[in-house]
Amino acid sequence: MAISDLSKVPPPVSAPIAGDSPRHGRTALKAALAFATVAACLAAWHCKVDPKRGLDPGILTEAFHLHWPAPPPVPVNAAKPGAQLPPASPILADGSHELDPFFAALWKLEQGKTGGVVTILHYGDSPTTADLITGEIREQLQARFGDAGRGYTLIAKPWAWYGHRGVEIDSRGWTIRTGVGLMRQGVYGLGAAAFEGQPGAWSKFRLTESQQSSIDVEYLVGPGGGTFEADAGNEKIADQSTAADIQDVAFLHAELPMGTKVVTIRPTSGTVTLFGVDFRRGATGLLYDSLGLNGATTSVLARVLEPKIWKEELAHAGPALIVVNYGSNESSFDQFVHTQYSSELRLAIRRIRQAAPGVPILIMSPMDRAERIGLDDIETMGTIPEIVAVQRQVAAETHCAFFDTFDAMGASGAMARWYAASPRLVSADLLHPTPQGASIVATLFVRQFELRYDRWKMQHGIALPPPPAKAAPKTAQTKAGLSPPKTPHHNVMKGTQP
Repeated sequence: MAISDLSKVPPPVSAPIAGDSPRHGRTALKAALAFATVAACLAAWHCKVDPKRGLDPGILTEAFHLHWPAPPPVPVNAAKPGAQLPPASPILADGSHELDPFFAALWKLEQGKTGGVVTILHYGDSPTTADLITGEIREQLQARFGDAGRGYTLIAKPWAWYGHRGVEIDSRGWTIRTGVGLMRQGVYGLGAAAFEGQPGAWSKFRLTESQQSSIDVEYLVGPGGGTFEADAGNEKIADQSTAADIQDVAFLHAELPMGTKVVTIRPTSGTVTLFGVDFRRGATGLLYDSLGLNGATTSVLARVLEPKIWKEELAHAGPALIVVNYGSNESSFDQFVHTQYSSELRLAIRRIRQAAPGVPILIMSPMDRAERIGLDDIETMGTIPEIVAVQRQVAAETHCAFFDTFDAMGASGAMARWYAASPRLVSADLLHPTPQGASIVATLFVRQFELRYDRWKMQHGIALPPPPAKAAPKTAQTKAGLSPPKTPHHNVMKGTQP
């Protein structure tokens, strides 16, 4: 087995900011000497004009009141001369610099300069549905860039295993529609699902991790609409009509009282269609919305979401990055993969750019998926490497970034090794990760993402390159075949250098 021992690998060391460099120390020394010189000149001049008074302590105060020139800003438009950048990892490919605007938004957020909320929308299939991989990514990125909230959650569970980390969902009485398995447009929410209900239906959200400060409820308005209300604990915080002259999407914003642990949403008259509730925490930080549907394929984005409504939903969400993470379900259809998958993915990318012009797109490949051969053998499905190759090619040709989950976890044969691991990293269906496996996938993604972000900062003169990494010492996991990455810029779970 050749799986990285991520628990033993230290997190990537952020390069020092230019303000912490030796040059900054020299600048401070020069400023101090200049101050002393000015103070001395003022004292000498004062003594010459009125020698009887001697040295007045107020002279030093006078020097402090001078308008000192502001220090030069940190350069952000050019790489430092002679700086040796680390090689870019093929695991996270971005030859078109698609992620640069997203990184610029993160840099403002990291510096606390009117960064606001930086939102990532992660569309995906069943490995995303339980918010295992995405929940871990959210936690790790928010630890660095700030916690803006739990984010978008569907109004109810379309499947028993649907989940959202930090929010427990209980519901009753809804008629549920999703865009899964359809090839025609429909009216859905941001998460490609809709929930129709009448009085007697309800949804209850228990906040189990952190205090949230507000909610945005996404709903449908139109002729003959009913009403719904939102409660925080036992306190009503909103009562909203969904009646309107024309059908459209709308959003209800409501502040949550301090200490709110339970939010309940229920229809109170007529018939209402609700889509999701967005939990927010403050006005700054990172938001990572997990929009996974069981059985979903790329066609959800390519054909199902009604363009006008989806455009309004994306405008309201204001994403700085959209992640497209499909392929697991397509792998069951060989002929579709061979003949149609490339054009379907291109159509999805085109639809995203029409709905959200200028927003960077990252295509994230599926994990390995395996099938049993005979009684004992487990082999990677032949369509998985083909799907990954198509995604990499389409990403390059349409100027999207690309993360190769399949290669990062070990490429062909990885699923067999992950299933044989102790504890198991994938379930018996050889498709869905266990919580331990999901944590590894998330960490692989975040490590590559942070390395690319730090490299972007070096390219823009914001940070110095890190010192060369020392070879990792051998551990018990290494002896068992769980080898750490071969270089600090590649965090791949395989036995060979990519």
